[in-house]
Amino acid sequence: MKIFIPAIILLLQLIQTNAKAISIPPKSYALLNRNVLRGGSQQTPTLTTKSSALAEGLKNTLASGLAAACSKTILAPFDTIKTVQQDVTGGMSLSLVQAVKKICGRDGGIGNLYAGLGVAVLGSMPSVGLYFGVYSYCKETLSPFFVTNFGSGRNDDDNSQPFFSDSTLQTFTIALSAAIGNTVASFSRVPYEVVKQSLQTGQYSSTMEALSKMWQTSGMRSFFPLGSVSIQMVRDIPYAIFTLLSYEYIKEVWVLKQSENDPENRWWRDMLAGATAGGIGSYLTNPLDVIKTRLQTTDVTGEYGGSISKCALSVWNEGGAAAFLRGSVPRLMHKVPANGAFFVFYEFFRRVLKVE
Repeated sequence: MKIFIPAIILLLQLIQTNAKAISIPPKSYALLNRNVLRGGSQQTPTLTTKSSALAEGLKNTLASGLAAACSKTILAPFDTIKTVQQDVTGGMSLSLVQAVKKICGRDGGIGNLYAGLGVAVLGSMPSVGLYFGVYSYCKETLSPFFVTNFGSGRNDDDNSQPFFSDSTLQTFTIALSAAIGNTVASFSRVPYEVVKQSLQTGQYSSTMEALSKMWQTSGMRSFFPLGSVSIQMVRDIPYAIFTLLSYEYIKEVWVLKQSENDPENRWWRDMLAGATAGGIGSYLTNPLDVIKTRLQTTDVTGEYGGSISKCALSVWNEGGAAAFLRGSVPRLMHKVPANGAFFVFYEFFRRVLKVE
């Protein structure tokens, strides 16, 4: 933690001072999918080769992995508070202040707000990198395919009318790519989420203790509680779709247009777009996040038998609809700035790596 935070402060300064040097590519160097997903009189898009799509996917993997490490470090305390609030059972609830007092009251004091940070950073880099790498690859390959076979590209063959508008295909491509990327990444995300949340709720005092005792208790099953993978996917896929659809839309209609004439201030537009998109995705999927937390922290012994519906019913019986909004405030306090920070770093590293 002592190494991560100073490094991130330097990166933030670098992003701002080098905004002009790493400027927005000209229109002729625009993203392929922007050209692909435009209808009207524009030329029919050229199909992206698998090798170029793979290269762009790998670059996005690296950019997103580095961005995830930066954003996780900055906002770890809010994630810890959210987890502790959601872990309370028996019809009880904790306010933001009560959750902070409970966390800081354990051995370790205020440092407990960063419990599980090492696991979160090391776990999020490959999972987020894998997610965005697959997302980018799918988007680059699916966009021209859908446009050519179902959109405006059909007009060049035999004057056939398109089945769907290019904007509709754009939306579908982003949603499908996000779903595929998250499906792949969810399997790698579960073990570190389980360990991280066990540390955040105070079940263990260190990462090594958590790994050792969890393995001794139930072996590999401890890292993959019943229902953990399915609920991870049930939460993460809708979250990814809502967030990326929102982000891509805001980026397309506002960030890129405004930044053409003002590239020096691109960084804060990326931050605002990411923060807004993250807030939308987080709030809409908070009920699923409550269930995920329960299954991954309290169901190691099989209280819910890995059943999402049984867990959901238990949460409902404890407090009705309001129980599914537990932790929504700290989750928004975490996710909104976290997504803002993530997309600033993500777009920065994309420009550094010259991702098209």
